[in-house]
Amino acid sequence: MTEVLEYAKHMPEISQAVDVIATAFETGHKLFAAGNGGGACNADQMIGEFVGRFRYQRGPLAAFSLPGLAGLTATGNDFGFDQIYKRQVVGCLKPGDVFVGYSCSGNSPNIIEAIRAANSAGVTTIGFSGWTGKLYKEANIGIALPPCNWQSLEEVQLILTHLICELVEARICANDPTAYRVH
Repeated sequence: MTEVLEYAKHMPEISQAVDVIATAFETGHKLFAAGNGGGACNADQMIGEFVGRFRYQRGPLAAFSLPGLAGLTATGNDFGFDQIYKRQVVGCLKPGDVFVGYSCSGNSPNIIEAIRAANSAGVTTIGFSGWTGKLYKEANIGIALPPCNWQSLEEVQLILTHLICELVEARICANDPTAYRVH
């Protein structure tokens, strides 16, 4: 895991992700995130930090985790599990929004389908994955990490998620006279 963290420190994709997410929020657009298993937990963590707060007391930001339980089961049942995120991306996201997909393997069909649909709709896409899959190549910004065991990869993705949240929030709050740092 030490090698993966060292690699992550020098990733220009982190700065790019911060810029597109902050710009989306600053221009009244929304952030959506999705994943499977631990990736879903990382997606929920990112959304929670923006809707709630990370280090600053501030207003909520427009961030949503995909899908809700009803959307997951209805879409999975009617269209297949590989369509669960794509259908919500097509129905909810607009140009200027950002979609973040998490897949350790980088080959999760439902995340790749969502990334492709978002790209087609003019939505900026960020894909967290390992080097071994297709996701980081499909996303506008691919955050790909070197091979390691899945749990370590998910943990590093969470650390990078927190780093992105901290940097986005600091940028947004720098222009908000009512925001203040709480921790």
